[in-house]
Amino acid sequence: MIMIAFQSPRAIIAPDWEFDFSLDNFAEIFDTDAVFGTQVVNSLVLVLAATALTLVISAFASYSLSQLHWSRRTVLVVLTLAGLLQVIPPMTLVPGLYVTLLNYDLVGTLGGLILLNTVFNLPFAVIMTKFYFDTIPGELRESASIDGAGELRVFRAVMLPLAAPGIAAVAIFTAIQVWNEFLFGLVFTAGGREAPITVGIAALIQPQEIKFGAMAAVGVVTAVPIVLLAVVANRQIVAGLTRGAVKG
Repeated sequence: MIMIAFQSPRAIIAPDWEFDFSLDNFAEIFDTDAVFGTQVVNSLVLVLAATALTLVISAFASYSLSQLHWSRRTVLVVLTLAGLLQVIPPMTLVPGLYVTLLNYDLVGTLGGLILLNTVFNLPFAVIMTKFYFDTIPGELRESASIDGAGELRVFRAVMLPLAAPGIAAVAIFTAIQVWNEFLFGLVFTAGGREAPITVGIAALIQPQEIKFGAMAAVGVVTAVPIVLLAVVANRQIVAGLTRGAVKG
């Protein structure tokens, strides 16, 4: 894909192998009349907003489930429902989601995509962050409470820093999921400047032609950053998920 992205259209379709270095494909996708630059920005905003919302909500929810002495039945019900939502194919929920977003004028907006991605990534985030909070001794919370700290301060100053590695792992996983999401962007936007970059890539497959060079260039722009993030953060992801999965 990287090699095709830096070749001229003539070299790509040539019957013999040749490498004709060219930046024409990147010039095409980032032309002022093209929408790919806007779509990349849309994806970045979508990832940052959905990941931030997911982390904030999941941190409070998982801390409550782990440390605030809910009954075992309540915790089990919440975790079971969260787990079930993960196995429901999103396509089966699209009609209802479309009507809901339509009623709130969120179809075709980044706000609607942010909410959808937050909802569908929240169950995993809550489950994993809850298990990570379980590894933190409850005595720390009790000591801080005895010293006069309120619940919010205990959460912010004591528990949250200790859970930071697990939350970071969940943040990276969520960002990758949101960046790669395609179905919601395809269904809930009209394409063009409203859509994320994953939808823009699919638009390059047209009835009259397939723009292999432009598609490879957009693929490099979208895939390489997230691959590098996964490689660099691999140790953090593994450490956060495995430590949170086993109560020490």
